Amino acid sequence: MRVSSPIGELPFDPTRLRVGRGGIEIDGLMGAWPAHVHVDYADAASLARLVPLRAAAGLAAGTCALVLARRLRRRRLA
Repeated sequence: MRVSSPIGELPFDPTRLRVGRGGIEIDGLMGAWPAHVHVDYADAASLARLVPLRAAAGLAAGTCALVLARRLRRRRLA
């Protein structure tokens, strides 16, 4: 990953990812400096607007297909 900054583009190397009640936390290194990203669940609406409608629909359809396939497989095994 790369991050644009006033001093130029720097590589961002994620070192830790946590998902908790407060949101998503990503720790890493941006160049030589430690960096921290916090994505609050309230930010989900603004992030969702960045995803093209086709991609969101495709992701939702894929998720539904996966859930249905798992349920059908469990019924066959039972």
